[in-house]
Amino acid sequence: MIVNPRNDRGHEQGSAMVIAMLVSVILTLLGVSYLLMAETENRISENERLSDQALFTGEAGARMVKRWFDRPGKASNLINPPLAVIDRSLRQIDADGDPGTTPVAADGSGSKPYYKQNIDLNGDSTDDVFHKPYRDDLFNTLLGTEAGPDMRIDEDFSTAAKTFLENLSTRMLSGYPASNGSHQARITRIDVYAPPYVNVAGVWTRYGMGTVKVWARIYKDTPSGEEVLAERMIKAVLNETPFPGPFGPLHSCDNLSWNGDFTVHWGVSTAVSNSDLASNHGKMWASTPRVIPPGERIDLLWGFDDDANFAAYKTAIEGEEIQDPWFRYLSGGPLADAPNTNPDPWTFVWDGVSPLGDGQWPSHDNNPDDGTHSNILQNQPMVTCPNFDYEVWKGIATSGGSDVHYYVWSSDQSFKENGFGTAQTFRAITDNAEGLYFFDTTDGIAPYDNAGDGEFDNLTPKITIQGGTWGVRGFVYVNSTDFQTKGVTGRTATYKMPGEPFQDKNQNGSWDVGEDWINIAYPTGDIEDDIVAVASDDTADDGTTGSGIAVRNNNGPEVTGEASVWGILYTNGYWDATGNANYYGSVISKSGIGESSPTAGTPNLYWDEDIIKNWPPDDWDLPRVIITRWETDL
Repeated sequence: MIVNPRNDRGHEQGSAMVIAMLVSVILTLLGVSYLLMAETENRISENERLSDQALFTGEAGARMVKRWFDRPGKASNLINPPLAVIDRSLRQIDADGDPGTTPVAADGSGSKPYYKQNIDLNGDSTDDVFHKPYRDDLFNTLLGTEAGPDMRIDEDFSTAAKTFLENLSTRMLSGYPASNGSHQARITRIDVYAPPYVNVAGVWTRYGMGTVKVWARIYKDTPSGEEVLAERMIKAVLNETPFPGPFGPLHSCDNLSWNGDFTVHWGVSTAVSNSDLASNHGKMWASTPRVIPPGERIDLLWGFDDDANFAAYKTAIEGEEIQDPWFRYLSGGPLADAPNTNPDPWTFVWDGVSPLGDGQWPSHDNNPDDGTHSNILQNQPMVTCPNFDYEVWKGIATSGGSDVHYYVWSSDQSFKENGFGTAQTFRAITDNAEGLYFFDTTDGIAPYDNAGDGEFDNLTPKITIQGGTWGVRGFVYVNSTDFQTKGVTGRTATYKMPGEPFQDKNQNGSWDVGEDWINIAYPTGDIEDDIVAVASDDTADDGTTGSGIAVRNNNGPEVTGEASVWGILYTNGYWDATGNANYYGSVISKSGIGESSPTAGTPNLYWDEDIIKNWPPDDWDLPRVIITRWETDL
């Protein structure tokens, strides 16, 4: 029998529906899988976002702590921590950094003090935990460990500490810590303790000034309580901003030509190479006699090691003007006009008994006898150039913050901040301004001399400030071929003369009990007034008198004046010492110093001793610390 194939198809009825259902199920499963994958990816993405937000919150907190060190207690800070919210009782003192020795718990005693215990520099009856100095002894140095920090602000420490951290978070992240049930951010703990230590040739060496460790949290308020969504920890290593390079009012890292009328006051001036003082013997201030020191930063008065001679000389100059008690000049090479090649071409010679004669007075005003110039030395291999590394200072200038400014060269004397916006002249940028200013080279590369002609190839054109009023205070880093001020009146500056010169018997650069000094009567009205040797002067540092007992002054009284540069000016180019202007602080020139027109103007430079004692001043917007290393919990 023959079967009709068409009749057999009845057996296949309904198969299409089954296949369709199977395909639908498979597609549904695939869709669900994709939805689950998408949801997982969304969750991963959200977790990463929340984690990053916690990280950025922690970084902002670390930068805020840096600002507390930069501007301790200043109203310009978003918020300042009261001492009551800082726990200093946890301190474990690790004096050597050696992991093999056990830290010692602080107990408030003199040998185991809490951090900055009873250190009240500004006299407000509160320990100055964020003020300089940051070193030298158990009280001022950050020596705590990670487990026993010098300072901790923890929301679990007290209600006040928790409230402070909440306020800190709100001020830093305005609008993000909301109260509408959305995600919020909060700093939960801040620790400050010693920096990392590195074993260098068997010696544990501090790598910085201190460590800041911050915990940050992203959370959400729910009916059942706080739900933590992300939490991160971040560390930042702080180091002191390396300002204290200069140690006198004028430093040439090359030659120095002193043929005109510019004058330098109150400190040591140096030239690494040769010096030409041609016929300027009378314009180099006379001073009390000196002998050759062991280093450029040590000032050795004649008689530093002979009490009898020192006392006899003090008696001989009683009531006499001292033209400049602190001025010295050190030349690494020869002096063009020296009478001989001796390191001390005008050696001070006196028998300690006879009246002072020619070349022995501390001033030029004892005609016909000349003042001593034993303070001018030559062929001194000790002379170095204060180092302001291009890359380091460019990095600081570009690190961000309201007190640092980085400028890219545009044309002639004009620059753009961070390379954007409208170009402005150097004068317009810096006049009546305060902060750290870095003006880059033409190509944004460290100065180089490919031509081999002794001059940098990529410095910007000469900067000249001429006429009118102009003044800047802070630190100015210039990469121009020349820098000059001509006929400029500066802005208000507060001058303070150095402390009275002393014997320095142990040659440590600081006055110690048992070391005699030249007692002087400081001028109080004008910095150009006479400085006179008065053995009986009993004026104290705070200006009080009447004790009848001579005391050594660590510094002179404050006198108001004007200055075009109040602070530090560093140039990789040449400093043209022509044209009227006052500088209070220090000028450092990498390419040398001289005068294009020696008779055209007389700049005056005055040393600010606080540059090596305690700089920058508390009320200046300059970074005192920098962040040199970051570390996260990943």
